[in-house]
Amino acid sequence: MTNIKTIKIAYVNFWNDPFNHFYFDNFIKNNFNCDLIKVHFSQNPDILIASLEGNINIIDKINAKCKIFIYGENLNNQNPPYNNIDFLKTKFNIIAGFKYTNKKEKIFRFPLWLMYYPFYNFNQENNIINYIENKYLVNIKQNKYMFGTLVSGHDRGGQRKIIYDLLSKHHKVYCPGSVCNNTNKIGNHQNDKINYIKHSLFNICPENSSSEGYTTEKIFQAFEAGTIPLYWGHDLPEKDILNKNKYCFCNVQDINTLKQQIEDVVSYKMKYIEGKIFNDNAKNIIETYYNDLIEEIQKYL
Repeated sequence: MTNIKTIKIAYVNFWNDPFNHFYFDNFIKNNFNCDLIKVHFSQNPDILIASLEGNINIIDKINAKCKIFIYGENLNNQNPPYNNIDFLKTKFNIIAGFKYTNKKEKIFRFPLWLMYYPFYNFNQENNIINYIENKYLVNIKQNKYMFGTLVSGHDRGGQRKIIYDLLSKHHKVYCPGSVCNNTNKIGNHQNDKINYIKHSLFNICPENSSSEGYTTEKIFQAFEAGTIPLYWGHDLPEKDILNKNKYCFCNVQDINTLKQQIEDVVSYKMKYIEGKIFNDNAKNIIETYYNDLIEEIQKYL
């Protein structure tokens, strides 16, 4: 799709997560028919990928054809100036994260959960939807010797503890993380988490905070592991993509309602197990996420 034979890519202020770091290397290599060379940001890269782990003033000093700001977490919780989307537009050509696409405003929806899976465009057979659906079908048949699980290192908003307290009244909920810890720790890799929670029927997986469109990897990992997710966030997660009957959206603001929700999911678990995870139009929507970002980067190259 491009005549460019070599593309130089550099990172600055990017989060220290090797899995997500490598994602964009592969994204460029898979979509731009190029030899990718990683360079220091001072070496005039074709593509600069930046996030919020440092001083934003360095961006002005970097000569790059395309400057991309990638964020996965809630910008409302970040320190200035990273919580100011209008300011970010003055520094970057593309802003990619969970906010809904507005091309005129340089904003492209590319949510964090996409970066947790090694898919970089949409192939009708080998794609993120088929992968998660197939993993679910395998893992829902695992020996569910744990009633519920909660794997988390923090609970700043208290929503995890609220759900845990109500679910654990029915049976033990295993917590290998720092929150409500009651069993041995597990490893830090996402595969450690999946291999652990796949032996539970329910997984408590709320977001860290609330913001429109903010959906991370948590509910997708719960599905991948073959569990029934007990989720909380700003709204129904990826409502145009996910089947709302496959998870319990927990109203942590109303304890009486939440009690009824927990009673329902525990008593009638089969209605949450049946059916597909993704809606019929999910493939078109996810394909658009990939294609919009690819096409916008291409403009600058």
